Amino acid sequence: MKKKISLRVIKRVSFYYEALLKLCLPDDSYISSMKLEEVTGVSSNQIRQDFFYLGISIGKQKKGYQVKRLFNELKKVLLVDKKVDVIVIGAGRLGCALSEYKLFKVRNINVVALFDVKEELISKSEDKGSHCAPIYHIDELDGFLSEHPAIKIALLTLPENSAQAMLDKLMKLGIRGIVNFAPKILKAPEHVKNIQIVNDCIGASLYKIVYQIYNKA
Repeated sequence: MKKKISLRVIKRVSFYYEALLKLCLPDDSYISSMKLEEVTGVSSNQIRQDFFYLGISIGKQKKGYQVKRLFNELKKVLLVDKKVDVIVIGAGRLGCALSEYKLFKVRNINVVALFDVKEELISKSEDKGSHCAPIYHIDELDGFLSEHPAIKIALLTLPENSAQAMLDKLMKLGIRGIVNFAPKILKAPEHVKNIQIVNDCIGASLYKIVYQIYNKA
């Protein structure tokens, strides 16, 4: 039986994983918990506690953790040791930007298709010079997900007036994870228990930073 890991630990593990990606260290080099503290802001003591809790006992005294082995262990914890296919609903600028996001690929996140209502955006083959995934009409969503039942995650880049209806539709089609970029808080019905929703409003995060900076001025 797998150990259930708290979301707080998962969040910190994601920091460690991102740090290794950004540092681009040689596979056979070592990294200390102090260096990870410097990059992530998480204390070295907490890092060692997390690794002990997760059963990552690959550290060497005075050397730290071999980068390749640690990288692989963290990928297993985050369940990104294998490719994860996702779809994007909304093929505007943000949707296509997410589809082309290079760092998704090194994180084993693969955007396989986008869906939109605008006929002029629809193309089932990539345009020359574009790395955007194929764009389908939203009417093809049901059939596409029926043919690709392993896809369980969708990113929403829709106007706020259509986001909730699309969330309801995606849940009925078997999607279990939603990252919502619309400026509206989306919620699943109370009786639905096996759905994960992240409301990631870019504007809200920016407003928070603006307030924190200029409120002290």
